[in-house]
Amino acid sequence: MMLGSSGEFTAEYTVEAGAAGQERILQMQGKAYFGETGKPCRLSGTVQDITAQRHLQLALEQQVQQRTEELQVINEELAANNEELTAASEELRLANQQLEETNHLLSRTNQDLEQFAYIASHDLQEPLRKVLQFSDLLIQRYAPQLGEGRLHLERMQLATNRMSQLIKDLLAFSRISTRAAPNNPVALNEVLDRVQESLAVAIDEVDAVITVTNLPTLAGDALQLEQLFQNLMGNALKFSQFNQADGKPSCQITVRAYQVLASMLPSALKPTSSIESYHCIEVIDNGIGFDEKYLDRIFQVFQRLHPKDTFAGTGIGLAICQKVVANHRGMITARSRPGKGATFQVYLPA
Repeated sequence: MMLGSSGEFTAEYTVEAGAAGQERILQMQGKAYFGETGKPCRLSGTVQDITAQRHLQLALEQQVQQRTEELQVINEELAANNEELTAASEELRLANQQLEETNHLLSRTNQDLEQFAYIASHDLQEPLRKVLQFSDLLIQRYAPQLGEGRLHLERMQLATNRMSQLIKDLLAFSRISTRAAPNNPVALNEVLDRVQESLAVAIDEVDAVITVTNLPTLAGDALQLEQLFQNLMGNALKFSQFNQADGKPSCQITVRAYQVLASMLPSALKPTSSIESYHCIEVIDNGIGFDEKYLDRIFQVFQRLHPKDTFAGTGIGLAICQKVVANHRGMITARSRPGKGATFQVYLPA
């Protein structure tokens, strides 16, 4: 009991109530009155059942305690997360630093490749030109005296020309490998017009019939795309089917395009996830074709399906095609059967 100087008091106590002996919490508030001698002579006040209020207060205190403990755990977890984030930030900083160093090394490597390309296009070609010039001079001046030696010189010239073409193709491949494609608008119909002009002699030699439908305009590098389709059409001309009746080649090439969703691409291709649709440009020929079991092989550098004496080439053309397509965030594949022609499919972002 708490008794104030004015005689007012407050008290709480627990009693058992009812036959079941349930505990009830009672609160008594009142006032004591004192006589002339200073002793209490009368009490007045009220008694209130506060069991429900005290149970609610106890439940709230327990909830507050539980929440406090939970917040403490959360704070400890946040502190641990902050330490992990700090460590991750430091790792990211180091990774960025390493990436900058790698980019610097890559830039130096690209410069070295550019230097190699310069050497390949000048210094390495010069000895080959000398070999061709002196062998031509020998044939022109001493043809009667050479006899069978002329055949050896002609074979040497053929090998020298092959080496020169190989160096040129390696030069083209190295340049494409070190230069990303810019995002300039390129009209593919204009690209195919220039390709046909470049291949005019080869087209006339096989009396080729070329059909080019309406092609799209897309973002990329015009020179690289021109090299892509020149290699594809050059292959179609080189491997044109020969007419068995008169032995003359009968070459037909069709270039067409259509749009396809990324979800509809052939299962063997792995598209970039951020690209929703592609332009599919098909180069279709009726040439000798190939067995599709060699599909992965034909896009590798120096890979050939035919002897070099049967068909000219260095085995780099289709590797250049794949590199150009990769520079444009696209893909390339082919369908073919021996003797039934080939269809090369180029997928470029729409």
